[in-house]
Amino acid sequence: MNRLTTLSIVFLLLFAPTLGSANPNGVGEGTFDAQCGGACHGDADMNKSSSSIVTVEAPDTVYEGLLTSVSITVEQIETTQTGLLGIFLLSSMNGAGDTPSDQGWSIVSNSGGGSENYVEVTVNPGQSKHTVTWTLRAPSVGTYALHGAIHHGGQDGSDAPFFGASSTPASIDVQTVPEDLPRLDEAFNPPVERTVGEGTTVEVTTQFVEGLRVEWRVVGGESQEVPATANGDETWSFDLPASLQPSVIEWRAHLSGEGPEQTTPWFQLKSEEPKWSVDETTAYVQSVAMLLAFMAGFMALQHRTSSSSKAYEDDMFEEGGEA
Repeated sequence: MNRLTTLSIVFLLLFAPTLGSANPNGVGEGTFDAQCGGACHGDADMNKSSSSIVTVEAPDTVYEGLLTSVSITVEQIETTQTGLLGIFLLSSMNGAGDTPSDQGWSIVSNSGGGSENYVEVTVNPGQSKHTVTWTLRAPSVGTYALHGAIHHGGQDGSDAPFFGASSTPASIDVQTVPEDLPRLDEAFNPPVERTVGEGTTVEVTTQFVEGLRVEWRVVGGESQEVPATANGDETWSFDLPASLQPSVIEWRAHLSGEGPEQTTPWFQLKSEEPKWSVDETTAYVQSVAMLLAFMAGFMALQHRTSSSSKAYEDDMFEEGGEA
């Protein structure tokens, strides 16, 4: 019984990091409902209200199936010494079924280099303001609301999760696309990731476009134009320079034709070092296999020790009997 208890404790200790409810080191980017603002960081019933100010900025009118930008700005930032701050883009504050995709929006990219509605950022010491921008494809015709929310830890030593949300959502009117509006083709999806040191050739498909200009910039820097080549059949291509280190660059296109000129949102392209991919399921299976091997070795050693002790006692008994 004691041996079984010891092995059980060892097993639980191996998996203890995954059994806790709080995640002070974050959960990483992902698709999360508003409820995760409490539950992902700790017990949702222990939430405290964040004093940070959250605002959502979006155009009043967008066109069905086309791309647009929505930004969430957090001011008077409060967080832990690590500076970790989680930011949500939501379609409601119900706590479930409230991601943008639940209302028909498609997230193409965000300024964190991903394509999820939840982003984790690290705020520098003394920084009081941070903005994250999402590029979305608009849903069907109608009126929609988009909300912003945040969660973070505090420095009061309580380990309680802090949650905050925008006081007013952004209201967006999605309208039917005018027939002759110069625009990107609805099937076009911009690249969002690449490897450091690799240049990128972007091929763009359009509708009702007779001229196309492209500009790019490092986030927060000045923009530069790059030439775009018409390849026929409403297809264009241009080259973006390689990044020498992990970073995010942005680009946008100016489209001209018979209808009014249009400018696309800024698209984000993230450069990263090559990553080793890890299959979590495989890792858990290997951990269990190692644990079982350890248990088998431990039990074999116990058996050998017991056998040796018994043999020694038998020898001593025989020697005592002869004497």
